[in-house]
Amino acid sequence: MSVSPQPPRPPVAPAPPRTGSHLLMIVLLLLALIVAVSLASVWLGLRFLARGVGVSVDHGPAGKGQVSIKTPVGSLEVGKDVDESRLGLPIYPGAQRMKDQDSANLSLSFGGEADLRLLVATFETPDPLEKVRDFYKQRLGGDVTQFVEKDREGKTVFEIKRTGQERVVALETRSGGTRIALVRVNHGPPGAN
Repeated sequence: MSVSPQPPRPPVAPAPPRTGSHLLMIVLLLLALIVAVSLASVWLGLRFLARGVGVSVDHGPAGKGQVSIKTPVGSLEVGKDVDESRLGLPIYPGAQRMKDQDSANLSLSFGGEADLRLLVATFETPDPLEKVRDFYKQRLGGDVTQFVEKDREGKTVFEIKRTGQERVVALETRSGGTRIALVRVNHGPPGAN
C-alpha cells in the first residue's frame, strides 16, 4: 500500500492574543499598587504618631510620680498627688492617708472635645463610723444630692452630683475604726469644671 501524498495545507494564521491575559496583568498591577500605597500610608502614619507622642515621668518629692502621655489626639496624666483642695471634699480631722496605691489622680483630654479628671484618696481614722458620718453630714450639708445609710456593701455613701462633676464620700467600718474613700470626677468640655 502506498500512501498518496496530501496536498500542502495553507499556512494557518497565528491565534489572536488572548485579552484575558492582559486583563489579569492589569488587575495584578493595580493590586500591587494598592498594597504599596497602603504600606506607605501606614508607615507615614506611624512616623507621624511616633514624632507626635510624648511620654514624660516626673518623680516628684517623696517618690510620688506623675506620668504624662501626650498624643496628637489627646493626653493622659496619671499621678498619686491628691490633696483636699483638688478633691473639693473635706478630709476628716486626724484621718491618716492610706498607702499610695489607694490614692491617685487621672486626667484624660481628648483634643479639645472633652476632658475627664478622676481623683481618689483613701484615709483611715480610729473614730467610729457614726462620728465620721456626722462630721460629713455637717460639712457637706445641703450639697448632698443622695445619701445612703448602708449600700449593698455596707458602706455609708454621700453623693454630690452637679453638671459635669460628681463627688462621693464612702465610709466603711474597718478594724475598729473607719475607712474614708473620697472621690471626685469631673467630665465635660475642657475648662468647664
